[in-house]
Order: sequence, then structure tokens, then C-alpha cells
Amino acid sequence: MACKPALLTLAAVVISLLPPVTFATSPLGFRATITRAPQYPGNYSAAARRDGRRLASLSNATAGGARTSTGSSSRGLLQALVENGVGAYHMILSIGTPPLAFPAILDTGSDLTWTQCAPCTACFAQPTPLYDPAASSTFSSLPCASPPCQALPSAFRACNATGCAYDYRYTVGFTAGYLAADTIALGGASFPGVAFGCSTASGGDMDRASGIVGLGRGTLSLVSQLGVGRFSYCLRSDADAGASPILFGSLANVTGGKVQSTPLLQNPVARRGPYYYVNLTGITVGATDLPVAFGFTASGAGGVIVDSGTTFTYLADAGYAMVRQAFLSQMADVQTVSGAPYDFDLCFAAVAAGADVPVPRLVLRFAGGAEYAVPRRSYFDAVDERGSVACLLVLPTRGVSVIGNVMQMDLHVFYDLDGGAFSFAPADCATL
Repeated sequence: MACKPALLTLAAVVISLLPPVTFATSPLGFRATITRAPQYPGNYSAAARRDGRRLASLSNATAGGARTSTGSSSRGLLQALVENGVGAYHMILSIGTPPLAFPAILDTGSDLTWTQCAPCTACFAQPTPLYDPAASSTFSSLPCASPPCQALPSAFRACNATGCAYDYRYTVGFTAGYLAADTIALGGASFPGVAFGCSTASGGDMDRASGIVGLGRGTLSLVSQLGVGRFSYCLRSDADAGASPILFGSLANVTGGKVQSTPLLQNPVARRGPYYYVNLTGITVGATDLPVAFGFTASGAGGVIVDSGTTFTYLADAGYAMVRQAFLSQMADVQTVSGAPYDFDLCFAAVAAGADVPVPRLVLRFAGGAEYAVPRRSYFDAVDERGSVACLLVLPTRGVSVIGNVMQMDLHVFYDLDGGAFSFAPADCATL
């Protein structure tokens, strides 16, 4: 079965240049859900192209969101659900009083949470009604002097009659509007006065979602505003199996004998960036340990991030070349075919339509001794409806390396911001 690609086409935005500010206070913990609509074979080409556009922005970002530490890993008791859509994993978010619910893309590579607002002069097609500020009794626009507005980069904000206006131009697509505050609800919990982007003009492929839930490390991200120092999620690989959980605060944890942990890093130059960096120290293909390195350059380029908003996994050119050669040498008896029609680099012909291609194992090794034996479908899978072509779901990049959401499928992953660690373990998402 072909894997289910998931992709956020809008690139992550670096949005916070000031010291951390907490705008709302959360309860002890909360839970929400991640959802994903049924997918269709043959979406790989579009996903790979959109990933490429996203990576351009990830690599070009050199400054951004402030590292936020809440000082208490027990704050927040919330759980929600996440579903996997055709292009990304979605959360259901509600804004306003009375609340209006809409699907928003789960994005650990972005800070700003935003949704399309009425009146919208140039919004992309979306499946839910527009959020109408006039219909909410708890809505307020934010002035330019407010801390949330000041947390926006000066190049992207302006003052006008509405208040704090913003205009973000992504590598592909855009969102423009004004910064506002309202009650936000998810997972059965509600939080007053949360800052978000009220988008009155937007464009780009948003995978049928109406906005973004920014879960990055910066001041305006949802985790920072709610004051939670930890969160975890589990992304189901099977779109038909139902929703996946995302947990915040004291509910967020990963336990058991198979838990692996590695430190979260900061970019030495862009220390206030929104990204979750990890130290990938080595890769094993089959029985071959590769001497790969993914460190930072003097300018702050490079490194490896964990990003729920990117579909596939991307490795810096030199490291990818070693991985590619290792697969080629260990699969010498399997016919290679062009991956160009699917926008992949390394593809093989199945022995027969629908048959499995013999593939060496793939293991990622991290600082601290953590190792991730990647399930086959998360790094190698059929990319056509007949199952006659299978490709390595890892691609080269010239910038930051990215562990995308396909490689995170069927894992319980845990971001411990207070403890400075990233942990993971294989999991049945339905049991969490």
C-alpha cells in the first residue's frame, strides 16, 4: 500500500524577535485530536514539489521566534485529536464566543496561529465558514503597542485603522490581515485572550484547512501562549483508522521500555528561531554505518529539525549522497527506474505489480544514544496506484535537514521544552 503523504505547502515563518511573553494561562493539562482525511495514491509528486518550496523558506530563515521556557512542565492539562489530511495533519480549533470550529494545519515549524476572517477580500477556497469577528462577543483587535504585535518582525507588521496589521509572503502562498485576540478552544478546554492572525487575504494550497496552528518555539506559538512546557502527539499512518491524539502539559509524556530521547538544540546564530533542532549523529543503511554529519555552519545554516508541516524527510546533500549510494549498492539486483514522474530521486521497479521490493533497513542515530529503526513504509513505499514503482521517501536538500511527518508516523513523539529533550517510541496511536 502506498504511504499516505501529508504536506503543508506554506513555509514556516520566523515571527518572534522579542523576549518570551505569555499571553494566556492554561489549566494543568489538556488533550486534543489530530485528524486526516482519506488519501489517494499518486499525490506524491505534488507533495514533493510543495515540500521543496517549504524547505526554501526553512533554509532561508536566520532569525525568529524566541525560545520559551515556562518554568513548569506540569502546566496545561489538555488533549485534542489530529487527523491526517491529503496534504497535512489537521487539528480542529474553535475561535470566538460562540465558538466557530474549523480545521487547522498542525505545524511545529511555525509560530503564528491564524485563520481566514470575514470579510475576506481574497481568500482561498476553504470548507468551513469564515470566522466573523463581529459575531464574537469576546473578540478584540490588538493595537501596535501590544506585546503580541511587538513580537512580530517589524518588516511584516504595520499600524493602520484596524490596529496591528501583518503581511507574510511565504515561498508559496501568503497571509495578510491583522492581529487579534479571542477565546480559543480545543480538546474541551477554552482559553481567553489568545493572540492569533485574522487573515483577510490569503493564498496557497492549504490542504482544505482554514488556517494554521503554530506549535513552534517562539513567543506567539500556541504552546507558548498557553504556558505549557511540553506536548506530544501520535500521527496515524492509516487515514481510515480515525483520529490521533495530541496532548499538552502534564498529560504529555511517553513511557515504556522502547522510549528513546535526545537533546533539543538551539541554532547557534538564530537562537530565537521557532524550530525544534536535534543532533542527528549517524545513519545506518542495512549493515552499513555511514559517517554522516549534519552540524551547523558558521552562519547558522544546516542542522536537523523535526517538522510536522513537511511531508517527507530531507537530508543535506553530502549526507543524502551517502545514503543514496548505500541503497544502490545493497539493492544492486533490483532494477532502478526514473523517479522524475513522481518527483523522487531514487526509485525501483517492483518484481511484479504490487510486490514488495527487498529493501535494507534504515536507522537514524541521535546524540545521547537514541536510535530510530524507521518502519519501511515511512522511508520506502510504492508511489503509483499499481504498486509497480517504489521510491526512497528521503530527498536531498541544500539547506536545513528535515525529519518530516511521514517518518514520524506511528510514533508517540514528545517535545519537552522545559527539559530540553525530544523523545519518541513506537506506538499504537489508538491506545493513547
